[in-house]
Amino acid sequence: MMKLRIATGLGLLLFMAAMVGGPAGMSQAQAADAITLADLAGKFAGRGSGFFTLCFNVGFTAPEDCATAPNQVPFNQTGIFHRTGDAAGKFCGVITVTTAPVSGTKFPAGVSASTTVGTTSFDPTTGSGTQSFSRYNGGTCSGAVFDSTGATLTGTTTSSFVVSDSGNRIESIVTSFSTVTGSVQGNVFSTTSIRQ
Repeated sequence: MMKLRIATGLGLLLFMAAMVGGPAGMSQAQAADAITLADLAGKFAGRGSGFFTLCFNVGFTAPEDCATAPNQVPFNQTGIFHRTGDAAGKFCGVITVTTAPVSGTKFPAGVSASTTVGTTSFDPTTGSGTQSFSRYNGGTCSGAVFDSTGATLTGTTTSSFVVSDSGNRIESIVTSFSTVTGSVQGNVFSTTSIRQ
């Protein structure tokens, strides 16, 4: 009877070890197959939305640095974009954004396109990373390479992102945003991009 109890206890212990060890073994296998920065190379397209505040001079005739501007107008924004990245994390793309003032303001809706050029850092163990990029009016992309002919720098952006669907889906949110004129504040913008 004692041998039966020991054998049953040992069997239960081995079963529990197999159950605990199984998922751990799977995690190790998944870690070995983790997405890398190079795996994020290629073409992606997506969309995003958010809001921001645009600062104006006294007569509302031109944007002004928010540190001194007397007038602030909140806007909603939506955008679509496409971009191409290389195995080193460099990318180039174009984003087209529509903006509309919030209720109660008289400004018209607008559309603008800009070229985005930047770099990506990525941590395969967490499946997350950051992107830092510059925004330009003008210029063109040839894959991940930027041709700055006729381009004017308008600002810089950083964002944080997470990867899913084996590296085919990226969710990101802007963490900092600046314009050359300093006329935008409180920019919130999140995106979803899918591999093409």
